[in-house]
Amino acid sequence: MFRKRTFFFIFITLALVLVGGGVINIHLDLRLLALTPKIFKYRGLIQKYAVKENLDARLVCALIVQESGFDEKARSAAGAQGLMQLMPTTAKELGVEDPLDAEQNIAGAARYLHTLYRAFSDSDDGHRHRLVLASYNGGIGRVRDAQALVRHRKNADPLLWEPVRGALSQLTKRHADMHREVWGSGMPPHGYFEGSDETIDYVARVMHYYGRIRFYRNVLFFL
Repeated sequence: MFRKRTFFFIFITLALVLVGGGVINIHLDLRLLALTPKIFKYRGLIQKYAVKENLDARLVCALIVQESGFDEKARSAAGAQGLMQLMPTTAKELGVEDPLDAEQNIAGAARYLHTLYRAFSDSDDGHRHRLVLASYNGGIGRVRDAQALVRHRKNADPLLWEPVRGALSQLTKRHADMHREVWGSGMPPHGYFEGSDETIDYVARVMHYYGRIRFYRNVLFFL
């Protein structure tokens, strides 16, 4: 009982101080703090597979916060499953037999993230994180198409997140004239992308959680 009261007191004190100081996003940060017990529960698995796949455990943790809120039985309307919301086809390709098993889910998603990080190895870490997250959410094909648009314009660097973020929103039918300049088919190789706003918001949320986990790491999470 004492430990629960102590944790609750620390939780409330941190929340009030940080909200009052304008340091946190109240919705995202309170959600993260509320998930602290679950982060502790899965911390060992996160660290195990982050080390195995040469990933930052704090970013893996942030991704799980966003994807499922640490609900290992989570299922999305699109069919994604488990802690890191693997789609059935992706899970099968990764050798994950049961996406609702926490260890299999984290292990498979970590392998997939490792592949994505290798795909963007020429980008600096801050941009690389965001390009990987956009690929995890919207598909690497869409990010590659956005990079092609940036490369075609020759006024920005396709290895940087900001120009790619802008180009993602131009992978829609409304920008068909631009597409004809880049691709002979007249449309992006991976099809039109109407979900760019969702993907951009997703990247921002995960990076916010990542930043907060790094900030709190020696106080709460020890990742």
